[in-house]
Amino acid sequence: MKKNINFHFLIISLFVLLIMMNIIWQSFAKQLITTSMEPFSYGEHDANPDTSEINGKKRVALTFDDGPHPVYTLKLLEGLKQRGVKATFFVIGLNVKEYPEVVKQMSDEGHIIGNHTYSHVQLSCISESKASEEISMTNALIEEYTGKKIQYIRPPYGSLPKSLQRETDLIPVLWTVDPRDWSVLNTDAVVKHILSRVKDGDIILLHDIFETSVDAALIIVDQLTKEGYEFVTVDELVH
Repeated sequence: MKKNINFHFLIISLFVLLIMMNIIWQSFAKQLITTSMEPFSYGEHDANPDTSEINGKKRVALTFDDGPHPVYTLKLLEGLKQRGVKATFFVIGLNVKEYPEVVKQMSDEGHIIGNHTYSHVQLSCISESKASEEISMTNALIEEYTGKKIQYIRPPYGSLPKSLQRETDLIPVLWTVDPRDWSVLNTDAVVKHILSRVKDGDIILLHDIFETSVDAALIIVDQLTKEGYEFVTVDELVH
């Protein structure tokens, strides 16, 4: 009889242990899945944006990489003009060379233009001389078509060697909200991601070479304007 009691106790104990292990595993799996679904961001603030509200307004900067595009950038510029919003564009030298009139329009309409290298290379993965050439060629093209000196750079993949930063004397600008619009190519998903995370002082990263991103940007402007946000260029946030 005693052996039977011990046997039943052992079975019950194992059963309880299995239930507890299953609960622990489900909790761990849920956390793992939640973490893996979090959108990836290449970087954080490269400087300390002033997050204090000015005149009761929360401020946020819209920034666009990889342009100009002969269709979508123009669509974006028209939409921003209608809304009285200024943005910051980090352009690729190859595209500047191909569509100089779009870059000139950006500048003429009061947007800030920054350097995004000549061919979208990771500057930390090439020689310093080649990296310097990527930057200087793009600077020269932008300045040729706008007549303005370049002050800001957004290094592709968020990587800029300090020695190169000192040499070029450009201010690096990264980002704080990245919906990975280039990956999802879905307007609603991009809008939802940004609106659920944006806060005062944020720098939003988008790409004006995709129509879905341009559409998302204009929806975001309309919604955040209703919520009391003011759109500024990066020079008003980066110190």
